[in-house]
Amino acid sequence: MFAQSVRQITPASMALRSMRVPIARRAFTSTPATFNTPSPEKPSAYKEGMNQYRAFASPFAKVFLGGVFVYQVLYWTWLKLEMDETKVAKNEQVSVLEKEARELTQTQSKK
Repeated sequence: MFAQSVRQITPASMALRSMRVPIARRAFTSTPATFNTPSPEKPSAYKEGMNQYRAFASPFAKVFLGGVFVYQVLYWTWLKLEMDETKVAKNEQVSVLEKEARELTQTQSKK
């Protein structure tokens, strides 16, 4: 029963939809929008200048990103080597202090 009433309402609602009139909207400007109008005049000097450099945009981006990547790899490597060097120096200092502590405990226990 419900399916039959839906079938009957659907053609009627389709007819109402096609009869709708678009609502005229009030423009906020006094000039009409020119979104899709073809421009018969030649492109501006700025666009012509930018078109000359457009061919270099992709190579420049690749070189720039490659440079940033290489810099980061070198920085990380340098930091890792510096941390390893500091670790070795601190381990040597700790071993010297442990040796002194052992000597002090042995001399105190002999007294």
